[in-house]
Amino acid sequence: MIPIHDENRPSKRPYVNYTLIILNVVVFFSLYLQGFRAFNKYIMMYGAIPYYILRGERLETLFTSMFMHAGILHLLGNMLYLWVFGDNVEDTLGHTKYLIFYLLGGLFASFAHMVSSLLSLYTKPIYYVIIDLKTPAVGASGAISAVLGAYMLLYPNARIRTIVFYIFITIVSVPAYYYLGFWFIYQFLMGLISLTPLETGLGVAFWAHIGGFIFGLAVVKAFNIKPRRRVPREAKEAYRPIVAPWVRTPLVDVYVEADRVFIMAYMPGVEERDVRLTVSEWDVIIEAEREDVRFYRHLILPVPVIPKVEDLTFRNGVLSFSLYRLIY
Repeated sequence: MIPIHDENRPSKRPYVNYTLIILNVVVFFSLYLQGFRAFNKYIMMYGAIPYYILRGERLETLFTSMFMHAGILHLLGNMLYLWVFGDNVEDTLGHTKYLIFYLLGGLFASFAHMVSSLLSLYTKPIYYVIIDLKTPAVGASGAISAVLGAYMLLYPNARIRTIVFYIFITIVSVPAYYYLGFWFIYQFLMGLISLTPLETGLGVAFWAHIGGFIFGLAVVKAFNIKPRRRVPREAKEAYRPIVAPWVRTPLVDVYVEADRVFIMAYMPGVEERDVRLTVSEWDVIIEAEREDVRFYRHLILPVPVIPKVEDLTFRNGVLSFSLYRLIY
């Protein structure tokens, strides 16, 4: 599965996330275009090699390694995940705190990788242990894993638009807790295998991913971080001309599922902040007003629901949200 984007738009520009992506791309191609031999030399110079780090040497590589990648696919994969998930975490933490969180997550991931290399002393032949300790670890995936851990706790029900390769190529919307939960389970299982004499041949620092993800979860839990709520925009004008709005009835579709009711309403010409919802056990009132256009629709629901709106999105004039069914 390959994520395309999430359906959870941030409230402000993620400038730090953009900068991190640009910096990773610029560093990679500035080194890669110098040729294969020079590129490998830089990997050995600026990658985090556990053998030296554990001796207290070349500690600066803990940071430089976060901005280096072993190949184009490695770079593209990491930047895709950072692009999809990083903006909302920055939206919640703020620019400065997000940068600090990102760097600390990368450090924690590197230490987790080194601990796993030391544990392999007891589980793998000494030949493979020496290779692990002297192989440079590069890539932003440890820091990005911290972002994924934070995202799963902050936005568990956010929908991730995902390309699925199964007989046919399809695009589906997957809840974040499902997508990232299975991602972590895969990393954990592969991490356990990497500690055994079995050789995967992938050259992936799975325990860096595991460590970064746990760091992200722990930070959100420890500091009780909550998603940032959008503040309604105050009216810029002191006076507005009195104009009778043109009331329209939005087109509405209602889908009843086993555990919830899914509602979609088409209201072109307004924005999300203009929408108001009133929900009770048996009905929903949808209202939106912008300048001289107003939408109003009173829906009688076919089944009783819990009056709490879930998974609300508004894109291209289409409002969608879910209501869980009330089971007596």
